[in-house]
Amino acid sequence: MKSLGVIETQGFVAAIQAVDAACKAASVVCIGYRKVGAGLVSVYFEGEISAIHTAIARGCAVTGINHPVNSLVIARPEPAVIDTLSTIKGRPTTAARSPAAAADVAVEPKSVQVPITQAEEGKSTALKKGKKA
Repeated sequence: MKSLGVIETQGFVAAIQAVDAACKAASVVCIGYRKVGAGLVSVYFEGEISAIHTAIARGCAVTGINHPVNSLVIARPEPAVIDTLSTIKGRPTTAARSPAAAADVAVEPKSVQVPITQAEEGKSTALKKGKKA
């Protein structure tokens, strides 16, 4: 079962540093980010519980003292939490994640031929030659 990790930091650049360090330190996947407001940015990770703990510790250490950091680890998140986080930026939409769902919605385009009257045909021929109709 996958676990969820969150790092919240002051500033987008510090969040990028935290993501880089966390993903390099352990085998976790960054599943998205959210700009909370007042300069706070939360980044979300998914992976095994031990990898999440390692990644969160490393990501928090890299951002340094100048950027306040909060973190959270959830061992077995409730499915409702995952559904709520499906709106975060950087996460693919549900149609993009499941190709079967996208195939059900696909609609074939229809080609429609519009008949051209003789008067319209004469105008288009005149316009092609550069004459006024």
